[in-house]
Amino acid sequence: MTPIRLGPSWLVRSVALVFLALIGLPGGASATDFLVTDRQAYEAALDRVQPGDRIVLADGVWEDFEIVFEATGTVDAPIYLMAQTPGAVILTGQSNLRIGGEHLVVWGLTFRDGYSPTSEVISFRRDSQTLANHTRLVETVIENYNQPDRETQDSWVVVYGRNNRIDRNAFVGKTNRGPTMVVRLNSEGSQNNNHVIERNYFGPRPPLGGNGGETLRIGVSQYSRVNSGTVVRQNYFDRCDGEVEIISIKSEGNLISENVFYESRGSVVFRHGGRNEVSRNIFFGNGVSDTGGIRVINDNQIVRDNYLEGLRGRKFLGALVVMNGVPNSPENRYHQVDNAQIQNNSFVDVLELGFAVGSDDERSAVPVNSEMSRNILLSDEHEPVAIFDDVAGIRFADNVSNNRRFDVIGSAAIADFSLARADNGLIYMQGDAVEDGVGAPRDLQPIARSATGPRHYEKPAQIQQVGSVLEVEASEAALVEAISSAEPGDIVRIADGDVTVSSPILITQPITIEGGDGVDLIASEAGLFLLQAGGELTLRNVSLTQSSAETALIHAVGEQYRGAYRLHVENVALATSRTDRVGPFIAADNATFARVVIIDRLQVKNWPGSLIELSGEGLDGWYLADEIRVENSDLASLAGPLIRFGREGRDESTFGPRFSLTDSVLDGVAQGAAALSLDGIDQLHLTNNRIAMSGVFDIRRRVLGWPFEIGGNDADDQAVLNLRGVNGEVLEANLAGAPQ
Repeated sequence: MTPIRLGPSWLVRSVALVFLALIGLPGGASATDFLVTDRQAYEAALDRVQPGDRIVLADGVWEDFEIVFEATGTVDAPIYLMAQTPGAVILTGQSNLRIGGEHLVVWGLTFRDGYSPTSEVISFRRDSQTLANHTRLVETVIENYNQPDRETQDSWVVVYGRNNRIDRNAFVGKTNRGPTMVVRLNSEGSQNNNHVIERNYFGPRPPLGGNGGETLRIGVSQYSRVNSGTVVRQNYFDRCDGEVEIISIKSEGNLISENVFYESRGSVVFRHGGRNEVSRNIFFGNGVSDTGGIRVINDNQIVRDNYLEGLRGRKFLGALVVMNGVPNSPENRYHQVDNAQIQNNSFVDVLELGFAVGSDDERSAVPVNSEMSRNILLSDEHEPVAIFDDVAGIRFADNVSNNRRFDVIGSAAIADFSLARADNGLIYMQGDAVEDGVGAPRDLQPIARSATGPRHYEKPAQIQQVGSVLEVEASEAALVEAISSAEPGDIVRIADGDVTVSSPILITQPITIEGGDGVDLIASEAGLFLLQAGGELTLRNVSLTQSSAETALIHAVGEQYRGAYRLHVENVALATSRTDRVGPFIAADNATFARVVIIDRLQVKNWPGSLIELSGEGLDGWYLADEIRVENSDLASLAGPLIRFGREGRDESTFGPRFSLTDSVLDGVAQGAAALSLDGIDQLHLTNNRIAMSGVFDIRRRVLGWPFEIGGNDADDQAVLNLRGVNGEVLEANLAGAPQ
């Protein structure tokens, strides 16, 4: 541990009292402070503490410290485990914290640069017999504290016991399987718990690429009919993209209220259990894809007084989703929606509302005894409502909209109205035809991001920095120097000429590399670019020359998953002097993940290999990219397929994989083999292409039922579409027919 110089005990006590007063914690002047500098001192202090005392961890790095904090305080004199200075006590390596007892406070710790040796970083129990009750976790940070393998499951905070409070903490950057926070109900002592989770900052969580990426889960299917009574209020969920369920409610009697969801891909989901309420929350999607709202399953759920704006999710990720259920459902499937009350919400500039979603042979129980009333529905979409089964069991009444397409759910479209953004930052509908009391209430006040999380913690930036343009000569040294010194968002503009790269260039942040009329980047045998987590590469107006028979030109690398990357290729030409075989254009290690890959105006000719190798084969349900788009491209004489891509399994908790090929030319692509190999795709757009002398389009769809649009292609007689369903059954479609 880092050597620590200690100040006088009176100073430690004075500083502690000031901070405690600021966050509303009692701190009696007569209490004893135990300032500890190592584990032995901590153990000795723990043996001596009395109600009101404080164990103060000295500032510095504490490595591989498995803390057990078991003690008994009182209502007026809790016992503290606290940092000498909030944010300056760093628990690293394989450290964790187990709490047991009554009336305890943990304050100001930071977990970083390591991972828990168990499945829980902070546990509100010492063991199954020693739970924490009346305990508070406050101003603590867990950041990038991840297991080496993303398939290893853990959770950062697991709440047991009763009457616990988790407030003003920050949880940022979880990349391995497991919910960030879990409320457990697996014993009587943890049921009817009355926990409060408030004013926390749930920071960016990148897409996991598999099941188990929830930010908060309350309960589990086995105990879903047990009352939890947890209150989740005034938290800020910032770009929580782990999976389709941001908050997964799997118990009863919970309240989710006054939270802000900012550009978070996913939804608040009544997954199991009934008698829950989601009210007075604010969702800001800002047009980000897959931003969802509220998904309703099970009985006696209440959705009221929420404001949802700019959401771009469909199907399971709609701004509002009312599911179909399974008749006589087991607890781990989908109970029928019964007596859902959806009232006084505002849906503003949303993509879709869905009803009887998920209808299939299994999920055939339609919603019953439910009501959707006095909501405002604003969307300019051509089809803002998706209905998948009988919705006669939902009473639609007194809803107001701007779009006649909402008529299918009985909403009155009015023409004479205006929209105004109020002082609270929310849009309200005004006009003589808009009655008072329709839509979200005017007294909503979105909690500010700055009002959540620890005061000492600097949150990740929300707005990407607008970079500078760096003009460089056509040389490897100049290019490498410019990229290594660039700030996020910078544009590196290369003068015309050839640049031979002797070793691949590492991309770790958002950057654009562009040329003019004559820039050729010539790769080494080891490739051209290596993309790491957090890297966002835009390549524009350049030619790329491949030299290797095996290595990809652009390779996403990582032995451990630490976040997603992005790739945007625009007006790029590929070439190679090789005639036998050639490494692919794009490939990735199994522990990487692409948020999106966009290829626009790519020109390729005489390429003796494949282009995109992102197959999920053999990954047991994990996959390598959410979305890949190829558009406006000209691909001629490719020996291998344009793409190998997909995912195994039937899990419904993720956003992809999705693929689109539009407005492109395929001429002589993989003749006699597969021109496209898409094994397990959840969404597909295959339209308006010209296809000649190319191989089979081999496609198997997965389970989510996202749109599959195929057709409108100018295809010759050699073009064969082999489209199969989830279970391998042949599906009818035509490459050249009208899009369907």
